[in-house]
Amino acid sequence: MYICLCEPVTDRDIKAAVHTGCRTVRDVAGQLGCCRDCGRCVRAAKEVIDAARAELPIRLHRSHTEVAAA
Repeated sequence: MYICLCEPVTDRDIKAAVHTGCRTVRDVAGQLGCCRDCGRCVRAAKEVIDAARAELPIRLHRSHTEVAAA
């Protein structure tokens, strides 16, 4: 399903980004380009990110910024 219409980004794209290291909307926006124009997709993107993070092994749940701060 398309999450962002300004940039053709799907839920699968976001899930793949999470599985390669993205943990936040900012991370996903930086990698895929979504959530930067009109902003309508931010809430849906966050829901997909949260669901994808829940599927990860527990040691991979932390974001890049959380790891850097630790």
